[in-house]
Amino acid sequence: MYPSGIVQNVGEQKGTFVEVKGYGHQMEGGSRPTFFRGVATVVTKLFNIIQVCLSISFGIGSRLIFSQPDNTYFGQKDIQQALLLKRLCRDLFLTFPEYQNLHIVPTARDPTDGLALSSRNIYLSSDGRKAASTLRQALLAAETAWYTGLTAFECLERAMQIIEVRKVQASSEGLNVEMRLDYIQMNDADTFDLLEPSSQKSGDGRLVILSGALYLDKTRLIDNVLLGDSKKILD
Repeated sequence: MYPSGIVQNVGEQKGTFVEVKGYGHQMEGGSRPTFFRGVATVVTKLFNIIQVCLSISFGIGSRLIFSQPDNTYFGQKDIQQALLLKRLCRDLFLTFPEYQNLHIVPTARDPTDGLALSSRNIYLSSDGRKAASTLRQALLAAETAWYTGLTAFECLERAMQIIEVRKVQASSEGLNVEMRLDYIQMNDADTFDLLEPSSQKSGDGRLVILSGALYLDKTRLIDNVLLGDSKKILD
């Protein structure tokens, strides 16, 4: 995957890279500036190498078949990544898979508290796990505010208030966990541009991404809610 080797310092990296310009510095890209260049590069490589010729044996003979990535599936939890890769497939006219065959599926959640399932959850302490639904609760509070007609600024304010309340509650419950908000944003689902603070729910069919990242000690949790007709992008 990395014939020239790989180093963390972007300035020292050598080789060919793929970048979706103008769509990787917002949301998650604000905290991880070069992350999406890596994502776009490695997924492009994946799409290419999976188109392999397979030799299948049938008794005394064999048959060659070609395997092609007709469909691919990404989770809503990493919504910016999924939408960026869909754009990559469209912009580069990829045929395997075609952009309409890159499917975004709803986030899988813990049935008890709605925490988005992720491999990083194993790094949560027992106290951190008890507080892990904080980000989800904050986003749902902002979602409710949005549909009652409040502005983007007011919605985000509601979310941050929830986080502050949960910090106090965690302390009063004796939970030994440090909560630190990385970001909460509302972005246009097509451009990833930040919504103006005065923006309100409109009837023009606009789809908005309400997303955030929250540290619980050293574990960074991310989540999002789609405001509007989510069927436009979810399968």
